[in-house]
Amino acid sequence: MATVPLRLRGVTPLHVGAAAVAASPLGFAAFQVLVRHARLSWPLLGVAAAAALLPWLSRAAARASYRAKCDDVAVHVRGEALPYKTITAVRVERTARRATLYLQRGETVTLELVLWDAFAGRLEPIAELEHRLEASGHPIPR
Repeated sequence: MATVPLRLRGVTPLHVGAAAVAASPLGFAAFQVLVRHARLSWPLLGVAAAAALLPWLSRAAARASYRAKCDDVAVHVRGEALPYKTITAVRVERTARRATLYLQRGETVTLELVLWDAFAGRLEPIAELEHRLEASGHPIPR
C-alpha cells in the first residue's frame, strides 16, 4: 500500500507575470542607481525588494498549506479520508483562476482537490490519482 503525496507544482504564466510586475519597482530603482547614478535609498530599495518577494511568498504559503495524498484505499485531504468504494459522484468545476475536483460521498462528505491554480501550479502526480479513481469506477471528467 503505497501512499502518493499530491502537491501543487510548476510555474504558471500568470504567476510569472505577477512576479514581473511586483519586481518592476526594484528594477526601476536599480536602473536609477546604475545608469543615472542616483543616490541609493536603502529604505526604498528594501520596500521594493519586499514587494518583489510577495508573489513568491504567497505561492510558497499556498503550496505549504495544501497537503493531499492518495493510497490504495482512499484519497486524503486535510486530515480527512474518503475511501474509493464510498465515492458516489465526481465532478470538476473550472473557473478562470482554478480547476477543482469534487469527490462526494452521498450528501454528507465532499472533498475538494485543487487540480490547477493560476498562481500556485498544477497538482502532480495527477496520473496516479486518475488511475486510482478510474479503477474504482469514477473517472475524472474532462
